[in-house]
Amino acid sequence: MIARIRGEVAETGPGYVVVFAAGVGYQVFVTDRTLAAVPSIGSQVDLCTRQIVREHEIALFGFASTSERRLFDLLTTVNGLGPRLALSLIGAVGEEGVVGAILSSDYKPLVRAQGIGAKLAQRICVELADKIREESLLGRIGVGSKSPLEDVVEALVSLGIKRTEAERAAKQAGEDAETDDTAELVSRALKFAGKN
Repeated sequence: MIARIRGEVAETGPGYVVVFAAGVGYQVFVTDRTLAAVPSIGSQVDLCTRQIVREHEIALFGFASTSERRLFDLLTTVNGLGPRLALSLIGAVGEEGVVGAILSSDYKPLVRAQGIGAKLAQRICVELADKIREESLLGRIGVGSKSPLEDVVEALVSLGIKRTEAERAAKQAGEDAETDDTAELVSRALKFAGKN
């Protein structure tokens, strides 16, 4: 298993970098963000990697950090989410964005990634919520950026609404809203919280 690669950048292309290490050129698939951070050809690069072996292919996927690689590992455990889709998701939303979306059960940011539909995004949130929470607490992955829905929940709790009711109302408000404006989401959530 190739877990890390350090060597000279030999070539770059859309979604990959070729790293020349110990006399061998390794093609490593990376996100656009990681690719943008890769130094120019001839410079040294150090990437965390995950080697995936399949029936007709052996592929290396590269990451800027061990926490990003850990998130990739967790994402690939979701049924229907292969390594290329997982890489696409991390690239489109970012590590913090993916973690934040999963922790807040807000699947909408995840559908920005090409190939990720609403059903798969919801499955990711459901299947990984507990694992991501545990990994975040252990410091193995990023803690996630705070989503607007988390702010809505905190606002409702500060108004005396029970957290479970606040989470339910915030989720309903987020599903109906076409905005990330916290004030508007709080207003909508209060209407849902008042119905029960």
